[in-house]
Amino acid sequence: MTQLIFKNDLEKNKLDALLHFLKTWNIDAELKTSTPKDKKRQSEFSLSSGIWKDYDMDAKELREKAWSR
Repeated sequence: MTQLIFKNDLEKNKLDALLHFLKTWNIDAELKTSTPKDKKRQSEFSLSSGIWKDYDMDAKELREKAWSR
């Protein structure tokens, strides 16, 4: 099986024309659509964010305290 992936949304009439063209060459084609998945942005302290939620401290302060030891 060979897959052809279009990264941008195409108009319905263009997709229909493409499918019709492929069928005239006896190429069995099917159309599957999917929605793009959102990439999650990782924060610097994602694993320890729950530990520090009750404290008034930011990443800069944490770094300073960690490196001053």
